[in-house]
Amino acid sequence: MKRDFYCLHEGYYEGVLLRLEQFKEACDRKGVNFCAIDSLKADYSSLPQLGANDLLYNSCRGSEILEDLLLNDKVKTIYKNTPSLRPHNVDTIPFSILAEKQGIKAPKTIYKINKNDSYLKKYVDELGGFPVILKTRSSTRGIGTIKIESWSSLVSTIDYLTSIGQEFIMRSFIKTKRGYRLIVLGDQVIASAVFHMQENDFRNAAGPGALIYKPVVIGDELNKEAVLASHLANFNFSGVDFLEDQDGNLFLLEVNNPTGFSALIEVCGVDIPGKLLDYMLKI
Repeated sequence: MKRDFYCLHEGYYEGVLLRLEQFKEACDRKGVNFCAIDSLKADYSSLPQLGANDLLYNSCRGSEILEDLLLNDKVKTIYKNTPSLRPHNVDTIPFSILAEKQGIKAPKTIYKINKNDSYLKKYVDELGGFPVILKTRSSTRGIGTIKIESWSSLVSTIDYLTSIGQEFIMRSFIKTKRGYRLIVLGDQVIASAVFHMQENDFRNAAGPGALIYKPVVIGDELNKEAVLASHLANFNFSGVDFLEDQDGNLFLLEVNNPTGFSALIEVCGVDIPGKLLDYMLKI
């Protein structure tokens, strides 16, 4: 019996169309029906009822409500434990807290900010002084990640974020030598690439196509940490980002799902969509 792969998306922001095409090609090769559903055009009065022979993957941001409605305890997903509802934002901060508790090294972080001057000064000292990073919760693709280099900038930026009701964290700034994007599937890293920050931008995700990836072989320890970080976030498939500082220390930056992987297919010579399908078909 031919099986169905339901691939959810919301519109076609940059990179999504390519991702969908790559999934469709993988489905064609595997003899699986590819069923893309755009959450902006779906008929919510007659959604399909998914069963044990169906595969479900939310391929991009924005289609969480559609995913909620299709999730059940029978359909095959990329979650370690299929949730009744998926979190409706892109906040990766809870994943960082879980990883920190498991001893995975990450940029030192103040998770809740008291804007009192005495506390702010203590935070900055605790994080090693300026520059520091402010990262808004539920931000993505580098938007909302702000490098602060002075006290006056810190105070004015926090005043603004507070005035619009935006929650944020404060992190130490890592003077980065390079970064790593690791694609985790199940209990292993199936693709690993290194990238360097763009000139005149400290962020690793300022936009699709902005980074140049090169394949890299990683050690067992980094492999284990990436898999652990992914599993702590309840994902069997994710993109895990690490930063390496000038002294060679590695820091977990975040766990991404949905995750961009298109650039790594050719760079690493790995059929990532095909491997994901194979994995889900065996669940």
